[in-house]
Amino acid sequence: MSRAGWARLCVLGIVAIGGACAPPAPDAVLLNGRVFTGDPAQPWAEALAIRGDRVIAVGTTAEVAPLAGPSSLQRDLGGRAVIPGLNDAHVNDIGGDAAALAGLARIAVADGITSMQWFADRRPVAAVAQALLAAGTPLRIRVFRMPRAGVDGETIDSRPHLPPQPSFLLDVRGMGFVLGASDEARIRQAVGWGYGTEDLLAIEPQDDHALAVYLDAVATTGTTEVWKKKRPRVEHPGTAVTALAPRLAANGMVVVQRPDGTVPLASLVQAGVTLALGSGGGARPFDVLAWATASERGAEALTMEQAVTAFTRGSAMAQLADRDKGHLVVGALADLAVLSVDPFSAPREDLRRTRSILTIIGGRVVHDVP
Repeated sequence: MSRAGWARLCVLGIVAIGGACAPPAPDAVLLNGRVFTGDPAQPWAEALAIRGDRVIAVGTTAEVAPLAGPSSLQRDLGGRAVIPGLNDAHVNDIGGDAAALAGLARIAVADGITSMQWFADRRPVAAVAQALLAAGTPLRIRVFRMPRAGVDGETIDSRPHLPPQPSFLLDVRGMGFVLGASDEARIRQAVGWGYGTEDLLAIEPQDDHALAVYLDAVATTGTTEVWKKKRPRVEHPGTAVTALAPRLAANGMVVVQRPDGTVPLASLVQAGVTLALGSGGGARPFDVLAWATASERGAEALTMEQAVTAFTRGSAMAQLADRDKGHLVVGALADLAVLSVDPFSAPREDLRRTRSILTIIGGRVVHDVP
């Protein structure tokens, strides 16, 4: 093995003995696949190894296979496509109880979804968190509360939910708003809240004026350096966002798009805006990918690599989790899906029938089709 190849396989925490890299045996190795890593420096690989909840090696089958120990689980993928776990960047609360949410989670992991970003738009965030905890799903879920007027005139959910991380997989830190042209004061108030707290800020502008007010409020509140770390989100903007794309990129803002024939995609990516994809709760992920790459979208169509990146890496960036999620590199969380169809080469009709045959979250198999 070349020195460069060996260095690529080194694991965080490895002790160098006599100048040689001695990686511990992985818990699992996936071999002979077509792995889309999401890493621009090494976008494709054949194999990877997992130890605990992290990826510890990525490379060719010849490089990764020798790392396996006697107790390592080995799986030959037979050339199947592997992608980072899909991260649905916008899911509307379905309002269900624990049983309904557990059923939703089973469907999600069978579709290769490993993370969701959930908007508590139908009930108080505490009720959403309680139902998700009771469901005990294997998914990583980020919940956004949505401050709004209650029946008694008091604003509900304007304060952070406590505790902010009620479980290892559930994170309740974020504020979402749907605001229009008549809500200038509320938009500026929300931006002020977002700047002064650790909550993620997500605003869905109902019209072009609201989008412009939102952008102006971010540009005139605090410093650009802070906003670039906070990555304020624009949820599902219309076509006017294209003209504002350079300013959005300059302020570190992220655009989250859901299926809609008119919204821009490729122009945002070309302008340097971080793009994330979400289903809204009513579409399967591979339907979303088919929509994003459809030829009828013309110049706004994404390549499949761009679309998968937006649904994985882009969505991780939208929730400030891109150090851990959205790519398959050494040290990243072992969240991934092995697919029944290769989305990078399949015709559109086959893409819509794609399922995950193996979904792994944090190194743990949560869905497996023999």
